[in-house]
Amino acid sequence: MQGTKIPFGEREGKFFRAFEVENGVACGCICPGCRNPLNAANGGQKVIPHFRHVHSEYCDSGYTAGVRRAAVALIAAQRCLILPAFHCRLSAMTDSGRTLSRDVVFPETLATAEKVERFVDLGDVLAHAVLTTGKRQLFVRIKVSARTESKRYERLSNIEASSVEIDLTELDLSQINDPTTFEQAVLHDPTIRSWIRSIRGEMLIKRAEIELAAEVARCNDQWQREQGPLRAIEQAKRAAQAVKAAEHAVALALHRQVQCEIAEAQRTAGILTKDEPPDPKRREELIANQWLRAAREWGGQAVQCSACWLLSPPGNQFCLFCASETSTTPIQVPKDVATTIRNRMRSSAKPDQSLQKAPTLLVQPDPFT
Repeated sequence: MQGTKIPFGEREGKFFRAFEVENGVACGCICPGCRNPLNAANGGQKVIPHFRHVHSEYCDSGYTAGVRRAAVALIAAQRCLILPAFHCRLSAMTDSGRTLSRDVVFPETLATAEKVERFVDLGDVLAHAVLTTGKRQLFVRIKVSARTESKRYERLSNIEASSVEIDLTELDLSQINDPTTFEQAVLHDPTIRSWIRSIRGEMLIKRAEIELAAEVARCNDQWQREQGPLRAIEQAKRAAQAVKAAEHAVALALHRQVQCEIAEAQRTAGILTKDEPPDPKRREELIANQWLRAAREWGGQAVQCSACWLLSPPGNQFCLFCASETSTTPIQVPKDVATTIRNRMRSSAKPDQSLQKAPTLLVQPDPFT
């Protein structure tokens, strides 16, 4: 807004710029806002021609009312208007997580009208111009100040007609004073107008929504067909895992029974059933003895527990000595283990790890000499 400088004066229902009329009060113009006499300032060399009130009085609508009413008069005279482009992106997600989208677009177009009505009261909102062609109407709002228009636009969007805003807030006094520039802004510049509501756009959106829903349905059908074999494979895999888990549980139960029987026999024979207190040296000795036993009695074959690190005879699924439920790992004991096992144990963390993971042994290994 340009303060007290008013770009248009009104005379006999028409709007004039200051350089188009006589200078001073001889212009015969009144303020488009407050309707009081104006003084045309068009004789200076450095000041852009404009109007001021003859009497110094407060008027906050002269500028906005003048620009808006002059713009509406221009629309009414030309009965045509460039409408802004329209763009809306729709998106939807398929069952597989894929996002599909549709762009609803149409370019700016020239709208022509059979008649143009000015400042039409629509009940709870004012249309600055109404362009009518046949049964179709287009409501136009001219924005001149930075005041928010959200409530007015919400009301316009509830009316079954297209509506558009032309934003002239960035025009300065020199641009408004140039008839060509002003006409270009009001009638043709697509960058300063936007849709409040587009009936055409809404129709295209509904059509695109139907097409997008059909494509989503096709993708979902295809995905379901592709998932059939995959689900069968997954079900078979889960069934195999269940069988394996059941077999593991049965085997573990039988193993625990054997452990209990051996432990009972050891208690009856007075054999130590656990490390009291846990002794790294003793655990080191047990580990070393089992390596030696594997080399001499089991042909160098053994299975190793990942918890207590003790070796069991080959073919054992579980550790014979501790409560670990994990399957054992087959290993090959080197032939020279008798000469290297002591050095191996001195530099190994296995005794300490064994006591940490399996502080108590359910069954003690047989003594080995």
